[in-house]
Amino acid sequence: MSILIIMNNYFHDVATAVLFSAAVVMWVLGKQAERGSAPERAALAKFYPTLTKFAWGSLAWIIIGGIPRLIYFNTYDLGALRDDLMPAIAVKHIVEFAAVAAGVVLWRRVKGMIEDNADS
Repeated sequence: MSILIIMNNYFHDVATAVLFSAAVVMWVLGKQAERGSAPERAALAKFYPTLTKFAWGSLAWIIIGGIPRLIYFNTYDLGALRDDLMPAIAVKHIVEFAAVAAGVVLWRRVKGMIEDNADS
């Protein structure tokens, strides 16, 4: 069981990185589409569904994988062993929640950009 919990914790961190990476790619494509021509806007529209699937899959894993991580936090996470790391863990979670919120805003903005481009 310990191996499964530790693997879950690693995959939870990987899911966070995948979510962040998908957002960065979406941001770059969005910036290119704003400044670019029809091919750049077409690239954004083409990759939007795939990046969205990666983002939703990552977010699902973060939430689902976060449940056992929270349950076994005191046993398996290094931060639980050292009280001086608790402020750092709190800051990390604040930054992660802010990144997810920014990602939601980004995704909505890009979706609107794609829909506006489809209408014109």
